[in-house]
Amino acid sequence: MSTLATTIATTTVHVLTNTSSHSGGHGHDAKPWILTDSAWAIAGVFAWASLLVTCRQIYMHLKYYNNPAQQKWIVRILFMVPVYSFCSWMSLKFFRYSIYFDAFRNVYEALVIYYFLALCFEYLGGESAILAALKDRENTPNWVTCTCCLKPFPYGLKWLIFCKQGCIQFCIVKPVMSVITIIAFALGGYTEGDFRADGAFLWVAIVYNTSIFIALGVLLLFYYATRDLLAPYRPVLKFFIVKAVIFFAFWQGFALSIAEKIGMIQDVDGSEHFEAGELAVAYQNFMICVEMLFAAGGMYSGFTYTIYKDPSNTDASAAGGVRKHASITGNLKDTLSPKDLISDTIRNFSSTYKSYAKQGDDDRIVHAGESDEDESDEDDDMEGGDIGTAFGTLKARPHASVVTSTSDSAGLVDNESLA
Repeated sequence: MSTLATTIATTTVHVLTNTSSHSGGHGHDAKPWILTDSAWAIAGVFAWASLLVTCRQIYMHLKYYNNPAQQKWIVRILFMVPVYSFCSWMSLKFFRYSIYFDAFRNVYEALVIYYFLALCFEYLGGESAILAALKDRENTPNWVTCTCCLKPFPYGLKWLIFCKQGCIQFCIVKPVMSVITIIAFALGGYTEGDFRADGAFLWVAIVYNTSIFIALGVLLLFYYATRDLLAPYRPVLKFFIVKAVIFFAFWQGFALSIAEKIGMIQDVDGSEHFEAGELAVAYQNFMICVEMLFAAGGMYSGFTYTIYKDPSNTDASAAGGVRKHASITGNLKDTLSPKDLISDTIRNFSSTYKSYAKQGDDDRIVHAGESDEDESDEDDDMEGGDIGTAFGTLKARPHASVVTSTSDSAGLVDNESLA
C-alpha cells in the first residue's frame, strides 16, 4: 500500500508539472497550475461529489437510527470523507493558510482510528464480552502483529487496556502536535518538508509517525485476536478503507517531501514567490480531493445502513440496545457529542481502570477492590487471563453483581445504578 501511494504521488506530480509547463510554464506572471482556479475547480468536482455521496449515507443512518450504540461510531467514521474533502479543497484555494485546515483534518484522522476500535467493541458486545470470549486464548508471536520477539501473552484485561490506550494516545498526541505546528509556523520555525534539526517539522514528524505506528499496530493486534468474532461484520473491508485513507495521505505526503528534496518540485518565482513546500502541500490536497470520491464509494459499501432499516434485524439489535431519538437532528446530536470519548479517555488512563470492565455501550461500571489486598488479588486473576475467577471475585462482593446482556455475554454493573 505504501509503495502504491508513493508511486501515485510521484506520477501525479510528474503529470501536473508537465501540465503546468505545457500551459504556459512558470512565466513572470504565471501561477503554478496546481494553484490556479482550474485545478481548484477540478478538485471541487471530486470533493463535492464525495460530499454528496457520504452525506446521503450519513442521512440514511440517522434516519434509520435503530442501533445508536453502533451507528454513532459509524456516522463519526463516515464524517471522515467530508472533513478530508472540504479541508483539502479549502487548503488548495487558500494555500497560504493550508496549515490550519490541514491541522483540523489531521486531528479528525486521529479520532477515526479510535472510532473504528470503539465500533469493533460494540460489534462484540463490550469489553467484558470480549474478555469472556477470549479468556482461553493467547497471542502467538508473529510478524504480522509485530510480536515475533515477544513471549505468548493472554488476551486479558491488560491486553485490552493496551489496545484502547494505544488508539487513544494518538487522539491526544495528534492535536498537541497540530497546536505545536501552528505555533511554530507562526514563529517561523516550521516549514513543510524541512528536515533540518533546528526546525519543528522533523521533530513533529518523528513524534507523529511513532504515535500513528502504535495506534495502527494495536488496531491490527486487536483485529488479529478477534478476527473470527468480527467476521460477520466484514471487518477487513472496513479496516482496509479506513487504513487506506490514512496511509495514502501519509505516504503521499512522504513521497512529495522526497520529490521536493530531489528537485522534482521547485520554488517558482512569478508575480509571487511560491515555495516548493507550498506546492507539495497543494499537490497533496489535490490528490486527497480526488481520492475521497473513491473512499466515499468504499465506505458506502463497507458501512451500509441497510441492515439497520429493520429494528428486528439480528445485526441491528445487538448489545447496544435501541435508544432512537424523535428526530434526525436529535440523532445527529447524539453522534456529535464528545462525552463518551472524553469519559473513555479518562477511564482508560485511570489507575483504577485495571479493576473493571465496561459492558457494551452501558456507562454503568463496577469498580472492584475495596482494599489494596483485594485489588492485588484481582489483578493476579486478570493478568493470568482467568476472567471467570475475576468475575467470581466481583460477584461475591455485596456491591457488585453479574448480569447477562442482550448478547448473552457476562457484564459487570453496579447494583446501586440498577436500583
